[in-house]
Amino acid sequence: MNRCALLLLISLVACGAPDRTVEDFVANPDAAAKVVAECDAGQAEGECEAARRGLAEARRQSRMRTYERTF
Repeated sequence: MNRCALLLLISLVACGAPDRTVEDFVANPDAAAKVVAECDAGQAEGECEAARRGLAEARRQSRMRTYERTF
């Protein structure tokens, strides 16, 4: 019984949500900003780099769209 419980626990932990990618954060800059704030506060670790890169790319794309509209 203990062996089954241990295997069940391990399988549930392994089925956690995967870390989001840079592209995921580019598509959702609000989530990226939230994760970056959590990282800066020391509350998150796993997705920090992807969130920072995604937020930077989302901001770059926004600036580019603004630039293109001026012409």
